[in-house]
Amino acid sequence: MKKSITFIAAMLGLGITVGKAQTAALQVIHNCADPAAATVDIYAGNTLLIDNLNFRFASATFTSIPSGTNIVIGVAPGTSTNANQAIATFTVNFAANSRNIVVADGIVTPGNGFNPSSMTRPFTLATYTSAIAAAPNVTTTSILVHHGSTDAPTVDVVAPFTGTNPVIPNILVNNASYGAFAGYVNLPTANYKLQVRDQFSENVVQEYSAPLQALNLGGAPITVVASGFLNPAQNSNSTNTFGLWVATSAAGSLIPLPTSTTTSTRLQAIHNCADALASTVDVWFRSATTGTAAVLLLDNFAFRTASPYIDVPTAQTVTLSVAPATSTNVSQAIANFTYNLMASAKYQLIASGIVSPAGYTPNNTVAPFTMVANAAVKERAVNTNSTEVLIFHGATDAPAVNIVSPPSTTLATNLTYGTYNSLGYNVLPTANYPINVNSGTTTVAAYTAPLSSLNLQGAAITVLASGFLNPANNSTGPAFGLWAATATGGSLIPLPTLTITSISENNSLSTNLSVYPNPFTTELSIANVSALNLNVVITDLTGKTVSSFVSKESKISVNTAELQNGVYILSVSNDKNKATYKIVK
Repeated sequence: MKKSITFIAAMLGLGITVGKAQTAALQVIHNCADPAAATVDIYAGNTLLIDNLNFRFASATFTSIPSGTNIVIGVAPGTSTNANQAIATFTVNFAANSRNIVVADGIVTPGNGFNPSSMTRPFTLATYTSAIAAAPNVTTTSILVHHGSTDAPTVDVVAPFTGTNPVIPNILVNNASYGAFAGYVNLPTANYKLQVRDQFSENVVQEYSAPLQALNLGGAPITVVASGFLNPAQNSNSTNTFGLWVATSAAGSLIPLPTSTTTSTRLQAIHNCADALASTVDVWFRSATTGTAAVLLLDNFAFRTASPYIDVPTAQTVTLSVAPATSTNVSQAIANFTYNLMASAKYQLIASGIVSPAGYTPNNTVAPFTMVANAAVKERAVNTNSTEVLIFHGATDAPAVNIVSPPSTTLATNLTYGTYNSLGYNVLPTANYPINVNSGTTTVAAYTAPLSSLNLQGAAITVLASGFLNPANNSTGPAFGLWAATATGGSLIPLPTLTITSISENNSLSTNLSVYPNPFTTELSIANVSALNLNVVITDLTGKTVSSFVSKESKISVNTAELQNGVYILSVSNDKNKATYKIVK
């Protein structure tokens, strides 16, 4: 049987003179979830330093480690009898008077039993060289976070509802990737909820309880490690499942943080009420989590602006109150809306309708002020090369419409006031598109959706029909248009109006043609239904000809890759008629 040893003996075994050597402090944490390394021995040179260190155990903090000299650390199976049996060795050299935390991570077993495998996640020792001996004071806990889960993605660690603004995510650790340490976070010693979220801090992977106060961790430095496998089925069906575990400065088993029911979800508010009486409002927020007093969520929230996505509590009553922009407290609200939100959903609330008792058609009885909720929204597209577009009809005096991208892509059908397009998000390759708003067979308006020009690759956006189709009947309010809200919030983005017109006296030619896409990128197409012999000319706004040719193909393709972004005039003619179009790149 192996004997436990003191580190004095280890130093003597390394041939180091204690009286002259400066020292460092060291703690070793076993976080390698591979069962092949369930118990290990740690050697310093040929001397046994730690005997039988189990997975999710921490050693005592050695305070007399030699500094300024190379030390070969060997990790061997728990059954080892000498340093030559090490499965891995690492050379370390600790700075004088430093405090060091070494975490064993990775995969030992070769082959395909683990994903990622030992080839991409080899067994390793991750070292943090700036550990501290104590928190700044006895009412604070200092938390060092280490990502040691081989199959977990880059994540954020968030403490919801604990920041100065309770609904803005309090991100404790940003973009923690495998093998990395995040510097210390100092928190008042209390009991918290901690969420592991994706790297965008949007979607909760798992929530945990962090009972710092209940564990009497005031004044203590601790190390929290992400440990185990997120997908055990792809990792030899391991029972070492993903979790957050705490190591204190004392030796012993790591402390598991208990999982918790997710207590938050995400919500975006959009102001699309075109009534002048509500042109700018305050939005107040109340829930059990944020306390009895209402929180001013959005101050001077203007028409055609959106909030960013914020954290809101789940499984409890949440009240949003809309008040005049001059409000000083929630009692001045003109409308209150109560929700009980689910953690499994993500929400968008759009303010629409009429507040004023007169001056609008339809009036506030037919189209009253309301908040339209959608529980199936996204903060970003699934595919980074696409843009996902949700469409909402928020124009009180506009009829049911179809939204079409010519020549033939239907984005929404029979969209009525106060509703979203029934099929949800349109997944579109990120490009610039023409958009027609059609009432029956009549085009009410035409727009450009410049998804590429606006750099909306990978974005999920909401396009709103906004304003009044007939401002004269609505207190000369803002005119109808299509406006886009992004996940980051801010002023809505107006989609530019697009006019595609024939200026010939005889429209027989234009009725046989279709020009698409408009806006275009690298190619413009002309559908020549009757295969007429056509003279095609493209000029810029100065009148300079940039392309000119003759074709009678049924589909004429124009290579526009070398054209600069801007507006051009396309003229298509035969010996009898001429049609002219404004086109946009």
